[in-house]
Amino acid sequence: MNDLYNRQDIIRKLVPGGHRLRAGIPSIREELTPELQKYLHVLGPTPKRCLETLADLGLSDSEIGRYFGMPAVFITQLHQIWRIDGE
Repeated sequence: MNDLYNRQDIIRKLVPGGHRLRAGIPSIREELTPELQKYLHVLGPTPKRCLETLADLGLSDSEIGRYFGMPAVFITQLHQIWRIDGE
């Protein structure tokens, strides 16, 4: 247990400025409803770019939703909010 605390202290000191590392909590996006934010992590670290890419490849909202296991209606809403050309 002591060893764990020592490692964490060392890591904190190695971070620029000697501050703690960020907790990795996703940022809140004001333009998205809470329901959409629940599914946003499924699309990876760059969800808008992911949807743009899949739309460019010609996938429909239902195909994208099926691939990621999320409702197609949420994909459609994200397309509208981010003004992504698609279905």
